[in-house]
Amino acid sequence: MVVVKNQRETSRLFDVHADDYALSIHASREIIQCIKDGKIDSISVMPNMSCFDQAIEMLKSNVPPEKMPKYSVHLNLMEGHCLSMPSDVPDLVDERGYFKVSWGSLVAGSLLIGSKRKLLKEQIKKEFKCQIEQIKGKLYPEWSVRIDSHQHTHMIPIVFDALVEVVREEQYDLEYIRVPEEPQWPFIKNVSLWFTYSPINAVKNVVLNLFAKRNRRVIRELGLPYNLLWGLLFSGKMDEARVEKIWPDMMRYIERRGRMLEILFHPGRVLKEEIGAEYVKRGFIDFHLSENREIEKKAIYWGIKNE
Repeated sequence: MVVVKNQRETSRLFDVHADDYALSIHASREIIQCIKDGKIDSISVMPNMSCFDQAIEMLKSNVPPEKMPKYSVHLNLMEGHCLSMPSDVPDLVDERGYFKVSWGSLVAGSLLIGSKRKLLKEQIKKEFKCQIEQIKGKLYPEWSVRIDSHQHTHMIPIVFDALVEVVREEQYDLEYIRVPEEPQWPFIKNVSLWFTYSPINAVKNVVLNLFAKRNRRVIRELGLPYNLLWGLLFSGKMDEARVEKIWPDMMRYIERRGRMLEILFHPGRVLKEEIGAEYVKRGFIDFHLSENREIEKKAIYWGIKNE
């Protein structure tokens, strides 16, 4: 167990954070239980899945405003239906309006130049505005906005540029943009964990760190706020043993950086019977259904004891 003395004073340094609220009704119920039990500080809300309205109603009816955790807009270009008119975003969605783009196609889109790049960026901007407005309109619009994304796609250069332009043009009261730049040295020094990392997550860690360096320059030039993230390399495997082993190094890291750290968990599990046409990527479905989400939920309940 990790013990934090006087968490009220130190809470500005980190949030225990749950991604994927409104991914499904069952996943949302599990996250609500974590909130009611006082186990998480913040959540990311998906704006475009079919369960959204019901999930928001559940959240508001179960959690009073004074107990409501901070929320982030979990921008989603990977799954579900677009909130724009499909005819306005043809490069992003199929004929049904479901997202067809992938990480790879968006990275390739970042290499476009001239009018082709501008056209794709404008479609992303249009969809992002709809998604941000969807959540602000349903969840305490007076609150400042935190922004992240499903599968961290907002870090891809063309997607990040679109997001920054929307934030500035719409003059959103921005609390921060998540920058998933996870330090590598705490994981390298813990030799006993080397063979427990997912190769895919290791690749994501490297790629996102590269994109983060580029995007932080943009953020600093524009004077926009950003935060830090822990949970990439361990994604799907944020269990008690791993968290406790890395914890001291991560606390030293955020004290040195002086920025908010989101400690990322996925405690909400989708049921097999909830899977429908909007879940368009097979690999994602496996993660949504995975028992690893139960492991991460257990870690939250073990997690941080405040004294």
